[in-house]
Amino acid sequence: MSRIRLIAFLGLLAGLAAVAAILRRPVAPAIGMAPPGGSNHELLTGAAPLRRSSLSDRTRIKSRIPNQAPSSNDSLTALIGSVVAPVQATLSVRMAARIRRVFAREGESVRAGQRIIELDETEFVTQERSALAGELAAEAQVKRARAGLAAQAIKSASDAASSRGALRQAEVRLQQARLALDTAAAEQRADLRAAREAVNKARIADDRARNILKGLEELSTVGGVSRSDLDAARAQQRATRSDLESASDQVARLENGAGGVPFRVAAAQKDVDLAQAGVDQARDALATAEQAGRQIVMVAEQDVDAALAWRTQATAGLRGIQAARAQSRLASPITGLVTGVLARAGETAQPSTPLATVVSLAGLRVDALVPGRLLSLFRGGQSAHVSVDTAPGRVFDAMVSEIARIAEPDGRTFRVKFRLLGTPPLLPGQTARIKVFTSR
Repeated sequence: MSRIRLIAFLGLLAGLAAVAAILRRPVAPAIGMAPPGGSNHELLTGAAPLRRSSLSDRTRIKSRIPNQAPSSNDSLTALIGSVVAPVQATLSVRMAARIRRVFAREGESVRAGQRIIELDETEFVTQERSALAGELAAEAQVKRARAGLAAQAIKSASDAASSRGALRQAEVRLQQARLALDTAAAEQRADLRAAREAVNKARIADDRARNILKGLEELSTVGGVSRSDLDAARAQQRATRSDLESASDQVARLENGAGGVPFRVAAAQKDVDLAQAGVDQARDALATAEQAGRQIVMVAEQDVDAALAWRTQATAGLRGIQAARAQSRLASPITGLVTGVLARAGETAQPSTPLATVVSLAGLRVDALVPGRLLSLFRGGQSAHVSVDTAPGRVFDAMVSEIARIAEPDGRTFRVKFRLLGTPPLLPGQTARIKVFTSR
C-alpha cells in the first residue's frame, strides 16, 4: 500500500507542474497591417508586447467576447490593422468645367444629397445649344433621307413596271407572229395541194388533146380530116400544154423560195424571229431595271442609315451634355465623412479626375495582414477585440468575417477582415490593435 500511495503522490505532483506550465505560457507576438505612413516591420517590432495572461485575465477577456469562449487549447494573438470603410464615393465630372464654389472641407460630415461642389454652367449652356442644333439638323437629314428613299423606291417600282409592260407587249407580238407563221404554213400547204391538183387536171387535158391530135393526124393521111379540124386540134394541144406548164410552174413557186423555203412561210418566220428578239431585249431591260432599282434603293437605305447614325450620335452628345450640366452641382450620394477634397474654386475640373471623396461610416471593418505560417489559426466567426489610440481604455467587439486565400503582393501575408459589431466611433484609416483568440 505504501508503494501505491507513493506513485499516486508523484502523479499528483506531475499534474500540478503541468498546470503551472500552462499558466506561464506566453501570448503570441503582435502581427498586422501597416497603416498609411508606416511599414509592417515597424508595427511588428514597435507594438507594445503583451504580458503573460493570468487566469484572471483570461476570465475577464472571456466575459467581454460574446461569440466565443476561450478553451485550454486557445491562445491570444495580437494584430495591428487599419480601419477600412467598404463604401465610399468619388465625385468627378464628365466634361471639363470651371469650379465655381466648394462647399465642403476635408473631415466634415455630410448627408446624402448634400451639395459638395458647384460648377460654372456657362460652357454647359453653350454646348447644350450647339448640341441641340446638331440634333435638329440630324433629324432634318433623317427626314430628307427617308423621303429620298421613298422616292427612289417609287421610281424603281415604276421603271420595273414599265419594263414588265414592254415585256408583255413583246410576248404578245411573238405570239401573234407565231400564229401568223402557223397560218402561212397552213395556207402554203393548201395552195400547194390546189396547185398540184391543177397540174393533174392540166396533165389529163394535155394527154387528151395530144391523143386527139394524134388520131386526127393519122386520119389526115387518108384524107379523112379537114385541115381546119387538124389545126384546131393542134391549137388545143398547145393550149393544154401551156396550162400544164403554168400549173407546174405554180407548184414549183409554192414548193420553193429563197433558200428553199416558200416565200410566205419565210416572211412569217422572219416576223417570229424579230418578235423573239424583242422579247429577249425586253427581258434584259426588265432585269437591268430591277437590278438598277435595287442598287438605287440600297444606296438610299444607306443614306437613311447614315442619317440615323448621325442623329443617334447627336442625341447621345446632347444627352451627355445635359447629364454633365445636371452635375453642375455635385452632391454626395451617401451619408458619411469627407476624406479628401482636391477641388479648388477657379480651377478647371477635368473628366474622371477625383474632386472629392466621401466614405460611409456605416459598416466599418478592420483589416490586418497575417503571415502565411499563422493563417491556419484563423477561421470565420472568431471573436476579437479592437482598440484605437483615439479612444484609450475602450475596447470594441469584432469578429473574423473574411480570410483571403490569395496572398498580398509581398507573397508572404494574407488579408484577414474583421467586422465591427455595432457602430463604434472609429474613423477610416485609423490604426487599430486587434486581439483574437486563435486555436493552436
